[in-house]
Amino acid sequence: MTESETPSRGQALLEVEDLSTHFTIDAGRLRAVDQVSFSLKPGQTMGIVGESGSGKTVLSRTIMRLNLGSNVQTSGSVRFLDKELLDLPMDEMTKIWGQDMAMVFQDPMTSLNPVV
Repeated sequence: MTESETPSRGQALLEVEDLSTHFTIDAGRLRAVDQVSFSLKPGQTMGIVGESGSGKTVLSRTIMRLNLGSNVQTSGSVRFLDKELLDLPMDEMTKIWGQDMAMVFQDPMTSLNPVV
């Protein structure tokens, strides 16, 4: 993220509106994330808490556009630095991954090295 891209304190860094992720399975349609909305401004911290299988990982993967496949339907809006992520071409998303946005997967002890 460049200095010119950094939002002011009152402006949202990440805005999620009515985000839904559904999967088509043999039994029909599975609603994994249903109309989630939130906004994060610079300096704010948010935790996503829920039981196992409640959709925390699906929500995070949807925000980062890591839920791929013909059986996945996503709707709503994810705006990061005023860019609509759900409409960005994948080559633009790859520029954001790791540079401006990253995800620590469920077993952080195998992916985080405190020495580095």
